[in-house]
Amino acid sequence: MIMGMSFGRGVLFHDRNVLACAEVKNGVIHTWAEKITLKTIGKLWYRILFSFPWYYQLFHLLLAGYAVAALVNPAWAMVDPLWVAVYIAGFHFVFPRMMKKFHGAEHKVFSYPGRKSLAALPQIAKADIVNDGCSTNLVVWFFVGFLLAVWWLPLEWSVVCGVGGLLVGMFGDRYVRKYCGALYKLSAFFQKHFTTKEPDRLHLETAIRSYLLFEHIREVERQRSA
Repeated sequence: MIMGMSFGRGVLFHDRNVLACAEVKNGVIHTWAEKITLKTIGKLWYRILFSFPWYYQLFHLLLAGYAVAALVNPAWAMVDPLWVAVYIAGFHFVFPRMMKKFHGAEHKVFSYPGRKSLAALPQIAKADIVNDGCSTNLVVWFFVGFLLAVWWLPLEWSVVCGVGGLLVGMFGDRYVRKYCGALYKLSAFFQKHFTTKEPDRLHLETAIRSYLLFEHIREVERQRSA
């Protein structure tokens, strides 16, 4: 199963064995691929965390510092630090603009039914920006559980209910789609208007190159195992 992920400088595609990434540095697209190891996961999270604009990084540093301080000494807490967890759960809604464009490009590559290639870029640009398997679905499930509980339960239990909703969306996806179609339509609305933006050529080319590299690496692995 192919999965995608976007960050502030690029797009990556992966399965359980290999990860392929294309990222933009100083206006130039660079590509790399590796078998998935702890080192690779570290490289991935390094890119995700440090590709945000400086003001996002500063804000997140302050949030982390506040959460740690409030846990060390609850008397310092002005707001329950669990709200930081709620912010993290809803981060899809406040993606930086560039990340939204890479996210949109990732979705269009997935949506395009034909063979992915740079020659098909104009057609890929017209593909649907909504992805049926986007992680925004899980964000919606989290907030369904959270919002249904927060009016009646303490914040910690509301977060637990949110996590429960997320687990329902994660492990029960095959079944809940049949009965909770409205939630997936809500997710599609959020994807189209909040978590993605129409990508420019650079974002599309980056996503396509990442996908092509992933396909190439996977084909090499298949030939080796044949």
